Amino acid sequence: MNRRYRSLFFALGFVVLATHLAYLQAGPVMWTLLVLQLLAYPQLAYWRAARAEDSLRAEMQNLLIDGVLLGAWIAVWGMPLWISFVLFVGVCVNVVIFMGMPGLWKGMAAVGAGVAAVALVQGLSFRPHTELHTSLLCIALLTSYLLFFANDAYRRGVSLRESRRQLGEQLAEITKLQAQLQEQAQRDPLTGLHNRRFLDEALERELAACTAAGLPLTLVLIDIDHFKRINDTYGHPAGDEMIRQLAGLLRERVRDDGLIACRYGGEEFLLMLPGTTVAEAEALAEDIRATFESLRVVADGQAMRTTLSIGVAGFPEHGARAQRLVLRADHALYAAKLRGRNRVVVSSDELASGRALPAAAH
Repeated sequence: MNRRYRSLFFALGFVVLATHLAYLQAGPVMWTLLVLQLLAYPQLAYWRAARAEDSLRAEMQNLLIDGVLLGAWIAVWGMPLWISFVLFVGVCVNVVIFMGMPGLWKGMAAVGAGVAAVALVQGLSFRPHTELHTSLLCIALLTSYLLFFANDAYRRGVSLRESRRQLGEQLAEITKLQAQLQEQAQRDPLTGLHNRRFLDEALERELAACTAAGLPLTLVLIDIDHFKRINDTYGHPAGDEMIRQLAGLLRERVRDDGLIACRYGGEEFLLMLPGTTVAEAEALAEDIRATFESLRVVADGQAMRTTLSIGVAGFPEHGARAQRLVLRADHALYAAKLRGRNRVVVSSDELASGRALPAAAH
């Protein structure tokens, strides 16, 4: 990924440093070495990194090799001030970009190693002078180099912000889909009412809240009378339509916040009514029963009518545990069935103990 940067700025560096070689009246050997260093070497560095098992690690090693080689050129030329400064800053910027600030010391050590190697071979002379045009070109090269990386950092920042924005939108969409899936998992597909899974979680929560607040909570368990006969006579699609009609009626009657209508299973429905007394729930149940009795359900051109049996149980009168309340409502519903159907029965101690039920009911 650093091939483009190294190739471009080494090529520009060749133009700048060529003016210094001309000033030094360098021979063909030095010109050849400079061509190899600044024009051929970038491609060799890329070739090495591209074929390495860990390309990033190989490229970071290449950056340190850059430092050693450029440090050697600095020493060979007698450490000309502007050239040394430009090459040193270039190496440091590169290693910091790829390695962070800890890499700065490695870059400085690499340049120092190149200088030291030349000093050991031929000694170290100090010739800081560069021609004015070479100095100006060095300033232009360094400025261009820094601006290039600043612009690249800006583009990466813009790209990162856009990626974060898109990621935020995707996360919001995922959260929305998760909420929808959660909602669907808690809904009965035929009626759109909450299902029993939701009820099991909500009843415990609402009962605890009502207990803490000293409020009543009432359950109304509803069963469609003679539902099997409807399925046998008119077919299961007709039975489904009967269930949908009852669900629509319950949805209309239970609109206040916190009041919940659930499809309890099959043709049974349950209303959970926090803050509602048993007497209020009994009146609501009677209204639902009477309305449904007069309801004419049409399916495939056939009109059907039936009735409801309803059991009512409430906290605190009939128990303080969710399971107990459901059981009391179920006993009351069973009593309504045994007493001839099409009626509302409120739970009582006799029903809970089974004493009010005929022996055949056990």
